[in-house]
Amino acid sequence: MTNKNQKTIGDYYFPIFLLLVTITGYWDSLFRKIISIIFPILIIMFFLFRYKLTSKVKTTVFIIGLYIIVCIISSFLAYDKIDSFFFTFRIFIFFLLVSALYHWMNTYHRYQLVVKSIILSGTILSTSIIFSLFFGNVITELSGVVRAGGFFSNVNSAGFICYISTVFAFMQYLEKKKKSTLFLCLFFILGIIITGSRASMLAIVVTTIFYNLRYKLTKKTITLTIFGGITAAIIFYINKESILNVLRLNRGLAARDVLFNVGINIAKDHPFTGIGLGNLREIGSIYLEKEPIGDWIKKMLLDIGIQSSHNAFLETTVELGVFGLLFFVLTIMLIGRQYYKQIKLSTPEHKNFYFLIWGIFMGILIRSFFESNGIINRGWITIDLFFWIVYVIFLRSKQWKTNRIRE
Repeated sequence: MTNKNQKTIGDYYFPIFLLLVTITGYWDSLFRKIISIIFPILIIMFFLFRYKLTSKVKTTVFIIGLYIIVCIISSFLAYDKIDSFFFTFRIFIFFLLVSALYHWMNTYHRYQLVVKSIILSGTILSTSIIFSLFFGNVITELSGVVRAGGFFSNVNSAGFICYISTVFAFMQYLEKKKKSTLFLCLFFILGIIITGSRASMLAIVVTTIFYNLRYKLTKKTITLTIFGGITAAIIFYINKESILNVLRLNRGLAARDVLFNVGINIAKDHPFTGIGLGNLREIGSIYLEKEPIGDWIKKMLLDIGIQSSHNAFLETTVELGVFGLLFFVLTIMLIGRQYYKQIKLSTPEHKNFYFLIWGIFMGILIRSFFESNGIINRGWITIDLFFWIVYVIFLRSKQWKTNRIRE
C-alpha cells in the first residue's frame, strides 16, 4: 500500500506548473504556449489514466456543465465560430485541470506546496515590478502617475497576482505563524501600489474587511473602527489631491465608461446567445464607431483592441447571453454559499482560516465588477485559476482539519 505521507515526484507537478504559468504570464513564446496549453493537457491525461475524474460537488459541477453547453451553443451562432470554439475548448480544458487539481491535492503537504509556489511566484513578480520601476519599462499616465508591471505587460494582471500572493502569504501565516510571511504581505502590497491597479487595491481592502468580520461587535471593536475611519478620513483630506491622482479617480473611469457602454449596447442586440466567446474584439470595434466620443479616445481603444468590458458579468452577457450569465452567477452563488455555511459550522480554532477564504471570495467577486478576468474568462489560466485553487483548498481543508493531517 502507498503511504500518503510519502513524498514523491508526483507532489511537484502542480506547484511547478503554477510557478511557470504565473511567471511566464505575458511571455509571447513557444515556451509559454507549451506551459499554458501542452502542460495542462499532459497533466489531465495523466490523471485521466490514473483516476476517474469525478467530483463530490455534484451541483456545482452540473451548473458548470450547463455553462459549457451554453458556450458550445453560442459558438455555433458566433460571428467568428473558430475563435469561439477554441475558447470553449480552452474552458473545457480549464475545468478538467481544476478537477485534476482536486484529485491531486489529497494531502496537507501538497496544499503547502501549492501555497509556497504561489508565494514564490509573487515574490519573483514583485521583485521584477520594483526593479522595472527604476530600471525597466514603465507606464506614465496623463496625470503623471508612473506604473510598472515587471515582466507582466499588463499592470492590472500584475496587480492581481500581487493581491493573490498577499492573501496566500497571510494564509501561510495562519498555518505557520511565521512573522516573515507578514513582511512578504507588505512586500506584495507594495507591488500592488506600484502597478496602480485600482481593482486589486479594492480587492485587498474588501478581503481585509470581510476577514475581520470574525470579530464580534464589542465596544472595543466599534471604538477602534471609528478611530481608524476618522484617521483614514483625515489622512485622505490632507493628501486628497495626491491620493486621487495616484488612484486616477480625478478623471473617473476614463475609457472604461466607453467599454461599459459598448458592452451594454452589444448585449441589448444579442441578449440570448451573445456574440460568442472571443468575438468582442471584432464586434466591439464596430459598436465603438457609433459611440459619441472624441477621436483620440476612439483611436486609442481601437489601437489596443476591444478585448474586454472590464466587468465579468457584463462581458459574460455580451459573449454568452443571459443564459451564460445565469449559470455564471449560479456557480458563484453556490460556491459563496458553501463558504458562508462552513464559517457557521467551523470550530473556533479554524474560523480564521474560513473567514480568510470568505474574504478572498468577496475580494475577487467585487473586483469582477471592474475586471473581466479572475473567475471564468475564456479559460485564462494565468488569472482565473487562483479562484478555483482557493475553492479546491476549501474542499480539501475539511479533510485535513477533520483528520488532523500534519505531515
